[in-house]
Amino acid sequence: MSGAAPALPPDLQQAITDQSQARVEMNIQGYAKYLTPEAIDTLRSSFPGIPPRVNRFEVDAVEGSGSEFTVGVRYFSRDESFVVRSRWRKQGEGWLVVHAERLWVEGDKRPGLLSRLVAKALGPIARRRR
Repeated sequence: MSGAAPALPPDLQQAITDQSQARVEMNIQGYAKYLTPEAIDTLRSSFPGIPPRVNRFEVDAVEGSGSEFTVGVRYFSRDESFVVRSRWRKQGEGWLVVHAERLWVEGDKRPGLLSRLVAKALGPIARRRR
């Protein structure tokens, strides 16, 4: 974590670790179980095509307190790294991501119109399957 980041509640820290490890292991169900339908939509629309395979992660930034935190997780692939920023909210006994997006740096290839349209069209279908 960077700087004087707020301390995460232990149950949220565990949820972030479990979700991030599921991403590394390509366990789609394990990753998606923490995402609300809206978070699925925003995350899909922030990637061009299929998200890259990753081999490790680290928590990059933390903001927030109480029942809502924004957490940046940096994922590392063989050739690059990228950050997914997620807004976590306590809902009942657990934590869920209510918004997620890949952060972009200058020079990165961003998702095109087709990627954003596909995410928008597939989002309602994915929500019906839950």
